[in-house]
Amino acid sequence: MKFSVKIILASIILTSIVFIFTSCVKEETETPTNELMQGVWELEQVTENGLDISDQFVGVFPTYIHMDDMNSVNSTAGPLFMYIVYGKSKFVNISSQIDNVFNYTNLTFTEGEWFIDKNEVVDNFTIEMKLKFPGAGTITTLLDAMGITLGGVVDDILDAIIYHKFRNVRVDISDPDPNTMIWEFDDFVTAQYNSKDSQGDYILYQGSGFSTDSYSRCKLVFTKKVKTLTQLVQEQK
Repeated sequence: MKFSVKIILASIILTSIVFIFTSCVKEETETPTNELMQGVWELEQVTENGLDISDQFVGVFPTYIHMDDMNSVNSTAGPLFMYIVYGKSKFVNISSQIDNVFNYTNLTFTEGEWFIDKNEVVDNFTIEMKLKFPGAGTITTLLDAMGITLGGVVDDILDAIIYHKFRNVRVDISDPDPNTMIWEFDDFVTAQYNSKDSQGDYILYQGSGFSTDSYSRCKLVFTKKVKTLTQLVQEQK
């Protein structure tokens, strides 16, 4: 009997020690996705339908994206989003003219915003990028090359900014590899394109030759950079 009591007491003491020890050890938690996504990223690979089409972007200014904790985006991603919005076939037709449209060497960046459930580990987010049309001659050339017509509204949008919003973009980034980030534009993404009136209210942007459902289904692989966006762009001069 005494032997049994000693065993029971030893078990209780051991269990108590283990409980106290484990309760004192700080529980490791995963870093929220929004925190991992913050920083400057460079686009390394573009795949569509499982095929690597990164070579389609050769000659275009390197794609850098800076995502900060204020939901702001500054980037050289104008060409990338032209591809996503209008599709590969249309983008290829204008790729040789892209550098003239987005002159990033003067540090005028393509801006936008991103939205995500903060302080959570999630697998999707929303991004809205602003693309500004260039002058009348350039926009006419670009739209003709892409087979897009805007009817009689061309003059009205020459100085407009088009807001391209994509909801439910899949994102893959985690603590084991925080320097690699993957975005996926799949069939679950919903797109919305608008401009804004003089009061800042959204106006639907549409034209013949493309639709919000024709966005590129693609996977984008980014790597994290140590330098700032400005430093990376200045190195390209």
